[in-house]
Amino acid sequence: MNRSLRSVVTVIVSIFIACFGSWLFLRSNAASKPLKPPFAHGFNKIHGDGYPALFFQFQRPQSKESSATLGDLSDLAGRARGTVGAGLWLDVRLNGSSDLVVSSSDLLSNGKPIEIASLEECRADGIVTLVEAAPFLKDTYVVLNLIARRPGLPTKLFEVWGDGKPLSFDWTLVQSESDGILKELREQAPKAFYGSSQATMLQLEILSTLGLEGLPDLKSDALISMIEEPSRNDSVPAPRLRDSTLKEAHRRNLKRYVGPVRTREVAVPLLVAGYDGIVLTERGIWEDLLDERHLLQ
Repeated sequence: MNRSLRSVVTVIVSIFIACFGSWLFLRSNAASKPLKPPFAHGFNKIHGDGYPALFFQFQRPQSKESSATLGDLSDLAGRARGTVGAGLWLDVRLNGSSDLVVSSSDLLSNGKPIEIASLEECRADGIVTLVEAAPFLKDTYVVLNLIARRPGLPTKLFEVWGDGKPLSFDWTLVQSESDGILKELREQAPKAFYGSSQATMLQLEILSTLGLEGLPDLKSDALISMIEEPSRNDSVPAPRLRDSTLKEAHRRNLKRYVGPVRTREVAVPLLVAGYDGIVLTERGIWEDLLDERHLLQ
């Protein structure tokens, strides 16, 4: 019996030593990997002399008029162009007739999914196409958050995005929850500026718990975390990113953006914590913080 117990203990200890040795090897490899030089892209100019970027997540007005939507977008773009560190966040998706439309919601006001709605139905609900919105966004820093549940989105995007197009590479950051979308776009436009998929962020979060956040070969130019902590009792849901992941992004010279943020109480501590940019959903808070950032630097 004692001999059997000793054998079990020996096996367990051997497994532990092997696992620990493997972890040390992986951690050493992660720490010694050469760093990719920072991408000197035009989009980085949004930060001016070190200002954090504040992006407003555009949401269509209450009025079901496409002209009202474009008017509101024009007003927001004017505010962003006139302020260092200001930008807009647009959620872009395909509708049922394969048009790229700008909508933070995946449903029309009548509950119909946008991905099966016609262009006429979208316009009747105050939703505009990216082609219609693009001229109002000239010389404005814009994050295009591509929400892809149907094929064909990259092809449609290139109709309006690129050098010499209404949405130029220098003024846009392309973000998507889909690794496949970002991979396809990178292959066709390697000089554009890209965010990170949620799969990438989750991978980093998991590896950071093991001290191996330096291991993956990231293709992202900016880390964008839209992972939200669930609210508890009366607390406000807050974006979450582990300190180790934040430090790893800094080590790799990647910009660190986080959101969505709905309240000032969440936004200010994130600015103080050193995030390079925040996505805000309330226009009043966005404009107030644009005016007050010099107090938070």
